[in-house]
Amino acid sequence: MHIQLIIAAVGFAGGFGAAWKIQAGNINEREAQHAKQELANVRQSAAADIRRLDNTIAAQNRSVARAVALRRDADSARAELGRLRNAVSSAVPSTCDASAPGVERTPPGSELLLECAEQLTDLAGKADRHAADVKSMIEAWPR
Repeated sequence: MHIQLIIAAVGFAGGFGAAWKIQAGNINEREAQHAKQELANVRQSAAADIRRLDNTIAAQNRSVARAVALRRDADSARAELGRLRNAVSSAVPSTCDASAPGVERTPPGSELLLECAEQLTDLAGKADRHAADVKSMIEAWPR
């Protein structure tokens, strides 16, 4: 009877050891699968980050190009406004003598028109810059 118990104990220990090895193999396999999945997630996240960064850099480059074009257009508008101011001042001499005491010189229509044109040019420049900023934000926004 003791021999049967010893054989049973040895069989039990052998079965327990085999089960332990199988379970350890399953755990190692699961850990390996988990590590592979984590690596795939990290790679996918890095690729998405790179795409977003590339998109942002491209949007910034286009924004800089738009800003350069807007500055060039604004400079051109100011130069044209200066030429218009010179043409108006040379064509229409001032008719009011502001040197007399108590006389306030009021701007004639042409000067008023030039001031309005200058303010509208400045306003148009601000609107263009705002539109360019909005476009840059939309282009750089992650998709």
